[in-house]
Amino acid sequence: MANIKWEQIAVMNQHYKKYSFDYFLAAQEKLGIKNIELWCGAPHFWLDSVSYSNCREIKKKAQSYGIKIVSTASPSYQWQYQCASQKKEYWEKSLQYYTNGVRAAAELGAKIMVLNSGWGYWNENPEVSRQRALETVVQLCEAAKREGIILAMESLQPNETNIVITLDQIKRFYDQVNHPNLKIMIDSAAVGSNGETIEQWFQTFGDEIVHTHYIDRGVTTHNGWGDGNYPLEQQLECFNAYNYSGYFVQELLAPSYFKNPIRADQNNIRVLERFVED
Repeated sequence: MANIKWEQIAVMNQHYKKYSFDYFLAAQEKLGIKNIELWCGAPHFWLDSVSYSNCREIKKKAQSYGIKIVSTASPSYQWQYQCASQKKEYWEKSLQYYTNGVRAAAELGAKIMVLNSGWGYWNENPEVSRQRALETVVQLCEAAKREGIILAMESLQPNETNIVITLDQIKRFYDQVNHPNLKIMIDSAAVGSNGETIEQWFQTFGDEIVHTHYIDRGVTTHNGWGDGNYPLEQQLECFNAYNYSGYFVQELLAPSYFKNPIRADQNNIRVLERFVED
């Protein structure tokens, strides 16, 4: 049986966005979760191009529940901030937003901020959008270097972007950035939706893969384990074969989870814990 360590499991707070941050933390404490990836979106965390929440208070609050913030996510897909923003003034605000995200990650004690290409106008040549995203990430890498943060880049699904979707596209993007503070992240929902395998990603990037959003996928994406059809044990064997030692972040985003996110977490952990070592 493929096993991972309990200390590698982290839970994300996005499906608790209709509840308070304290409610989310109390739920994770009850489940025995020690690590979280902080989704830096309201109402749990304020982040914009000008300011962000008091990280000292947020970090202290998490610690009071015995929880460590190991990584952060600065929302992009459904928000006005995009790496490939078309208007110059929007692009500049977006760059400042993500730079604030890097600073916040450092102040929160996280080591990783997850990142993606975002999206450009769908009636624009994707190559033009990609160049703007590329310029953003190059500058963010320098900010990450100053703050001691690793940017972990994921691909997106075809309905989410027109810039970086496939393994070939993220490899090209990664090679062009060519910066030690940019690493690779696997999002199992995106990888599966693009018809790729985790094996292919490890064959391409090897130990440059430092982070993962590890969730099930069925009719909808970003399901808890047991609500989709991914071969959990087979995939974990692949992670083990390549000596992956990073976090497995549980990013549950199916709308059905928003009303009762604790139940979604409980059902997810119940399946996943069969493969977890103490």
